[in-house]
Amino acid sequence: MSASTLSEPLAERGLSRREVAGAFGDIGVLFPIAIALITLNHMNPTAVFLAAGLAYILAGRYYRIPIAVEPFKAVAAIALALSLAPSAIASAGLLMGILLALIGLTNVADRLAKLFTLPVVRGIQLGLGLLLVREGLHLLASPNATEVLGGRLRLSGWVLALGAAALLLAFQGSKRFPAALVLLAAGMLAGLATEWGRLPAWHWGPVPLELLHPRMMELWRVIPLLVIPQFALTFGNSIVATENTARILYGEQARRVTVRALTLSIAAINLASSAILGSPMCHGSGGITAHYRFGARTEKASYVIGGVCLLLALFGGAAIGLLNLIPLAVLAVFLIYVGLRHAAYLSDMVHRTPWLLIAVVVGLVSLWTTNLTWGFLVGMALEGLSRLVAKFRAARALG
Repeated sequence: MSASTLSEPLAERGLSRREVAGAFGDIGVLFPIAIALITLNHMNPTAVFLAAGLAYILAGRYYRIPIAVEPFKAVAAIALALSLAPSAIASAGLLMGILLALIGLTNVADRLAKLFTLPVVRGIQLGLGLLLVREGLHLLASPNATEVLGGRLRLSGWVLALGAAALLLAFQGSKRFPAALVLLAAGMLAGLATEWGRLPAWHWGPVPLELLHPRMMELWRVIPLLVIPQFALTFGNSIVATENTARILYGEQARRVTVRALTLSIAAINLASSAILGSPMCHGSGGITAHYRFGARTEKASYVIGGVCLLLALFGGAAIGLLNLIPLAVLAVFLIYVGLRHAAYLSDMVHRTPWLLIAVVVGLVSLWTTNLTWGFLVGMALEGLSRLVAKFRAARALG
């Protein structure tokens, strides 16, 4: 989209189908993680979707562009692996909220952001993209990705994914039938076809909210277990890389997307969400890419997905039944598509070999360790080493 289009007064643009489609661009990240935390870690679905919905709406209102809202990926991965209780997960969100609030309010954020140089940011973006692709492939390889039609015909996740990918590619350039909406509609229809006659009774209405009562032992436990692994991912991807991605995609329209603003908004999201035992959440550079690639251009997309999340919060126990109608293979295709497009930001490093090598190493280390913290640390070490080599060569040239 051209700069002139982006600069049009927002009020003059209606809610197009592409805007609605773009609103659902990041569900391949938001919904699978939310569903897993609710079903496996017994988090309150009303709390999770209420926090996500309000965060989407308020972020859209402030930033004036579609800003993604996603569960903390590192926290979710560890919490799922260790079957942590909702109170432990929410306690990690509380501590992250306090830490980020202190960083944002004391203006440390801008100085801290200087540690995340362009090669390191591109490496983090590459690593996140590869992780999203890998998670999509894991979903496809899962036995749960296989669907049974009419009690007889078994369709593997790979077959469903090929069909979903074909739909995505076929409608990718369509303005009349946005690809994301077509894929969502097809996924829901496939889910109804496979579950028809076996749909469970859904319990409608919100699940009562509970307040977090922090316990010192639990707080000390989650600092090394959840908070430290999450911090580098949050600051590198959800703050620095998000600012960078927003400027690439939206230009001047993203002028409100600053390191300090993102730091404080993520802090506010987590302080509020943790209070009601909701999932810790952040923004995400991959999510901004997802919304943009599927057609979102204004904050109205944030209102759409935020409104859907609020409806799911009101549905409460029935929300998971509704979301489970979408086959895992369809969600996997969303993940893989967004991951590939996000990793493609590396393309501006192609003709800058030293920076390209640093970015690739950061991405591969992040993928190998499933932890962007290690990728960041390796990237910082390589940056320092490259500067020392440059100084040594300059000294030899002078000497």
